[in-house]
Amino acid sequence: MQNNKFHYSLHILPILFFMAFVSASCIKDDLGDCPAPRTPGFSLLLKAFDADGGSLDSETIKDITLYIFDADKALLDIRNVLLSETVTLDYPGHDNLKLVAWGNGKQGALLMPALKEGDHLETAFVSLIQTRTTLPVAGSPNDLFYGTIDITPAADASVRELPLRRKVSGVTITARHLREYIGSTEGEYHYIVRKTTDKYHYIVRKTTDKLDFYGRSNGTEVSYRPQAAFNDKGEFVSPAFNIFPTEADIKIDIYHRDVLKTTVITDSNGNPLRVSEGRLLNVLVDFQGAVSVDVRVTDWGKQAIWKEF
Repeated sequence: MQNNKFHYSLHILPILFFMAFVSASCIKDDLGDCPAPRTPGFSLLLKAFDADGGSLDSETIKDITLYIFDADKALLDIRNVLLSETVTLDYPGHDNLKLVAWGNGKQGALLMPALKEGDHLETAFVSLIQTRTTLPVAGSPNDLFYGTIDITPAADASVRELPLRRKVSGVTITARHLREYIGSTEGEYHYIVRKTTDKYHYIVRKTTDKLDFYGRSNGTEVSYRPQAAFNDKGEFVSPAFNIFPTEADIKIDIYHRDVLKTTVITDSNGNPLRVSEGRLLNVLVDFQGAVSVDVRVTDWGKQAIWKEF
């Protein structure tokens, strides 16, 4: 028995020496036919921030959908993840990745794309839900968040962070002495919010109805019709509602019985109405005497308190 073991060892030792020599040659000589070392997976941590860089928690971000694309922007995978959860991602053969994350996309007021493996990033859009009346009107979108990051091979094994930031703007409107201005206490009143630009003296009445996976506006034109009602002070008030981001100025049309009565374009100082991502635009229109328009931009969720005169 001992003799057999000895002979077996004599046979196996040359093989082991040869394998060690080949491996050393690959390392030392950097031969092209040596197998390439495999890049290991990486860990990802998703965090969310407000417009001032303050951290947000899961009470604000209800759901996160993570889309993983390869170097050619073809979809590899979709993952449902949690805020502040460390996620391990490992896609052999794909060292360069592009990650896109949407927060609160599944809260019921948006249409998320139905993507499948291989779909291109530039064919993917997040869309508003529309109701068509005399013009395309969209409902207020979810409190949508967006983030993206490009992953490339790295020598260290540190956890990568993907920051998410709010991708909608907020608007709230208050009109005082509107009934006196219109001269009627009967019939329905409503607001229409639209987008405009006077760069070439054209009017673009609406925002777009989509955001692409770069976080940019896309799609066709759409307006917003927020819920509004008279309060106990006789003010016609719309609670804060969300709109998709836009770099253009916005207009506010005021209707009575489906007839346009006035359009607010600027504040009393001639400044256009503009929204910012992650901020709330507060607009006060007072129709008593000379019409005045006061505008304040506040932090998210903090409505301006208008003084009584």
